[in-house]
Amino acid sequence: MKLALIIFGALSVAFLGALFFAVYTIFVMKKETMENNDIDEMTGLRNRDGFMRAGKEMLEHNHNRSDGEIALIVFDVDKLRLINTLFGTDEGDKVVCAFADTIKSIAGKGDVVGRVDTDDFALLTKLHGKTSTEIADGFGKMLPTLIANSSVCEQLNFYAGVCVYDGHDDIYTLFNKANLCLLTHSDNQRVSEFTHEMENRMVENEIMRSEMLDALKNGQFELYYQPKVLFKTGEIMGVEALIRWHHPVKGFVPPCDFIPLAEQFGIITKIDEWGLFTACRQGKKWHDMGLRSIVISVNMSQAQFVRTDVYATVLSALTETGFDPKQLEIEVTETMAMTDVEHTVSVLNKIHELGVSISMDDFGTGYSSLASLKTIPFDVLKIDRSLVCDVNDNDTSRRITSAIVAMGKALKMVVLAEGVETNEQSKLLTDLGCDLAQGYYYSKPRPANEITEMLTVYMDGEEAI
Repeated sequence: MKLALIIFGALSVAFLGALFFAVYTIFVMKKETMENNDIDEMTGLRNRDGFMRAGKEMLEHNHNRSDGEIALIVFDVDKLRLINTLFGTDEGDKVVCAFADTIKSIAGKGDVVGRVDTDDFALLTKLHGKTSTEIADGFGKMLPTLIANSSVCEQLNFYAGVCVYDGHDDIYTLFNKANLCLLTHSDNQRVSEFTHEMENRMVENEIMRSEMLDALKNGQFELYYQPKVLFKTGEIMGVEALIRWHHPVKGFVPPCDFIPLAEQFGIITKIDEWGLFTACRQGKKWHDMGLRSIVISVNMSQAQFVRTDVYATVLSALTETGFDPKQLEIEVTETMAMTDVEHTVSVLNKIHELGVSISMDDFGTGYSSLASLKTIPFDVLKIDRSLVCDVNDNDTSRRITSAIVAMGKALKMVVLAEGVETNEQSKLLTDLGCDLAQGYYYSKPRPANEITEMLTVYMDGEEAI
């Protein structure tokens, strides 16, 4: 009996030892696997998950900030996608690795460094008396030396968002606040530090985002239409569809107040699609009423080309509404047209083959005008209002406008001047040979029912505008 107890005890100890060893082995293997999964293969830095885990531990160990202030800095590689496109992914990878090496070189002992997105890096650092701006500026000074021999050295730029730890935020909140700075920075501000005003603006923007989605659901958006008329006769040849928002509490919300936010939040594609279908339905309604045929132009945002199948959307709008494609015009800006030129040209050519006209908006404001005219099937050239506004008083504006008109005529395009507000402008632009006018001198943007009345007047043979 005694011997049996001894043997049983020995077996129990051996079993418990084996069990402990197995559990320990599993724990170590799991920890090693987790650590391996926390590493970004290209740079050797922590990836997003790894950065968050290590950052959480660092904040917990420095909860009372007894070792001084801590800040989280997010570095954004400016235009990495463009660098990859122009110079190749190998050069883009060199840029990424240079960013990683630079951040490692400025990180102190105990700091946490990570590559948290394709073109974003993060540094959780003890300030040691320095300001976060000084650290970011130091990064900017060191970066070029690590990639001096690269063909993209002159293209390098970065933006940094900073949030100083307040002793209360968790790592996710701290990261989101630093990242918010990147979303709200200005082009001439390399380093932006989080403020409570910024947080309030973020809350206001989120409310606006929700309200815009509600506006789409509840029919608060409305299209107004601004006439495009022949300079010589004042006869209406077309209209531009322009969105208006009638907020149930705020009243009229100007497009400049919500369109940029719609672009930022990705809602602009839904608004663009709604505007296209609404304009096509209205155009078909005017046609069915027996009113004169006019061209309706609809603006397309860059996001629409990047994130959606624009051709399929246009085809669907025309098919579902029965609107004549020859009465539809798509307006794009030259800057937008020259972004991812190959894709844009392909899409616009397909739309053009449907019979839809293509108009270049804001001509004369960008750097790529001539190149875009050569590659994209434009039918209409819209002279930007910045030239029209002082065409009577500024010799340079007048000469540029005259040259644009001559070029448009040579390319067999219709030339439209937008922003015409005075009789003097109208007379001079007529003399210069512009075909169409758009502006408050002829008509402000009007709701559909007022345009219906105007078109009915023409049908009755009364005078033009």
